[in-house]
Amino acid sequence: MESRVGLDYIVEHAEYASKLAAALTSPAAPVKKQVFELLSALCVYNADGYARAVDTLDRYKTLKGERYRLSVVIEELKNATTLDYKTALVAFINCIIISAPRLPDRIRVRNEFIGLGLIPTLSHLRHEASGHPDLGVQLDVFEEQRESDEAQGPGGINLNSHLDVFYAILKQVADTPQEVPFLSILQHLLRIDPKEAVSDIVWDTAETLVHRATLLETREDAAKLLRAPSIQAKMVCTCQHREGAAAVAGRKQSLQRALSPPPAPAPAPPAPPRK
Repeated sequence: MESRVGLDYIVEHAEYASKLAAALTSPAAPVKKQVFELLSALCVYNADGYARAVDTLDRYKTLKGERYRLSVVIEELKNATTLDYKTALVAFINCIIISAPRLPDRIRVRNEFIGLGLIPTLSHLRHEASGHPDLGVQLDVFEEQRESDEAQGPGGINLNSHLDVFYAILKQVADTPQEVPFLSILQHLLRIDPKEAVSDIVWDTAETLVHRATLLETREDAAKLLRAPSIQAKMVCTCQHREGAAAVAGRKQSLQRALSPPPAPAPAPPAPPRK
């Protein structure tokens, strides 16, 4: 009950995310381990808890001047010296991916981790997992959920493979009028210099615009999109994805395994100020 009250308090008080972000700057690994266990619990608690966990990572990124919000997870995983801490970090990775409600959201979060070098890091951990069953379970959960999401992709396409997706699109538009704008889009993207900080904004904006474009149904919708005065950099995905009962059940089972053993109870929240 105390743990539930603690989670409710964090969810209801947005400012608590700043405290959690500050705690992640601690040089003490046990402190950071407890924070990531708490973030895992928030991810699976409810949608608001998930948003609070993501907000904590965003606040840490701002606090430390990092370029990517998930960098702290990968860096901690690479530098962790105890298997218990490494297990807690992989469990958090599983929770933040699996708890994302829709397939596109899960793929995006997973790809953020992959882009930061997660796969080689997990491969290295495989050698250590032989003597640590809990770590092995977390590694298995990551691979199983990744394979499950890939199997739900259109036509069996590996949505985590840049080349597979590229060639699938090229095959769709080849020898059609659409191959001309497709090539033009690629030429524009080629001009983005990843060394410039603004490139992150450019890519995020391009992703949002392309996502909105895929939802267009009429020319009027297209005209409204082109006339939009501004685009929110972090637009919430509104596309609907219908999952089968087996897929949903599989994700719930993976979540249970990702949280086994369950994270430590949340620390007692500070008492609200008396008026």
